[in-house]
Amino acid sequence: MRDWFESLAPRERLIVSVGAGVVGLIVFWSIVLAPLASGVDRLNTRIDSKRASLSWMQMAAAEISSAGDVSTAAGDPDQSLVVVIDRTARQSGIGESLTRNQPVGEDGIRVRLEGAPFDVVTQWLGQLQAGHGLALESATFERGTANGTVTVSLTLRQPG
Repeated sequence: MRDWFESLAPRERLIVSVGAGVVGLIVFWSIVLAPLASGVDRLNTRIDSKRASLSWMQMAAAEISSAGDVSTAAGDPDQSLVVVIDRTARQSGIGESLTRNQPVGEDGIRVRLEGAPFDVVTQWLGQLQAGHGLALESATFERGTANGTVTVSLTLRQPG
């Protein structure tokens, strides 16, 4: 190869040398610099996304902390948990799935639902927490016989 290069005229050697340098720069750019630049852009996009999520979470946390105690929204404080569970289950459309509703002490209740739609159960639990201040202490979910249904054993408690 060296013999071939030295056999070229000086002008041809200059053209081959410049061409080799340009090809070397293009290869260096496409193998090293371009992937590095695109990686930096991807990371900057992820950072912006994470910052937006953090900002939203901080605003939501401030809203939640300013909302005060959830248990004040419990409605009638003299109403028993058995009545609250039964009434809200019927309002949510899962009253027929309610098979057990048993008090546990002064501030707790055990509930069993059979064949209840999973989506409705999760919405109902959210309603109990937000509207009545009941916190989920324990839960066991089992797949129901029909698609989308579950058998659920719950223990709910009023924070206190």
